[in-house]
Amino acid sequence: MAERAPGSPQPPGAPDGAPNSIQLINVLVVREGELVSAKWGIHPQLKKDLDPAEWEELSTHMNRVTAIVGAKFVEQLSKDEGNTSGLGTA
Repeated sequence: MAERAPGSPQPPGAPDGAPNSIQLINVLVVREGELVSAKWGIHPQLKKDLDPAEWEELSTHMNRVTAIVGAKFVEQLSKDEGNTSGLGTA
């Protein structure tokens, strides 16, 4: 996520009350019973601004990131299955 540090000056031309953060890319991991799915998304304007080669490169990297994050989530869940309290950290 792109963020502007609190207290730092706003970029020139930024209107008063402009957001301090804008979510450009996100990764979502969802668990439904035994099934874990990982997805990624991109801000529509950023997607529109990318040329086809950039979009392909970003897609390749984000698919790898999503696979890694999903696998780590599953790994953590499998470790937490032995947790008798039923409260995991994932």
